[in-house]
Amino acid sequence: MSGLSRGRCASFAFLFVLVTITGELVETYCWLTHQVGGPAHAKCGIECAKRGVPVAVYDAKEHKTYVLMPGHNIKTLPPQLIEAMGKQISITGEVTARGGSTFLAVQSWQLKR
Repeated sequence: MSGLSRGRCASFAFLFVLVTITGELVETYCWLTHQVGGPAHAKCGIECAKRGVPVAVYDAKEHKTYVLMPGHNIKTLPPQLIEAMGKQISITGEVTARGGSTFLAVQSWQLKR
């Protein structure tokens, strides 16, 4: 983990941790309910993400899923990121957890080669 920052939302204080996560980009509906992902599911995943289904990165090494959010003051995830559905990527951003879920606010990303 490379950095910490504090945030405040309404009456809740929370801590952001800057990290880089590597894993598969997945759309959460089919990945959770049908256990599908990877390149064979990419076209469906892209369409679902464009319709608003949340996107996540799954780190198979750590068995952990991070729901992706746009970075601060950004309205949506980058379209180029959505097009990387089913591929291995590295994402750097601020991670925070709440209510048993872990979220990653995307600052930058790249395809893994």
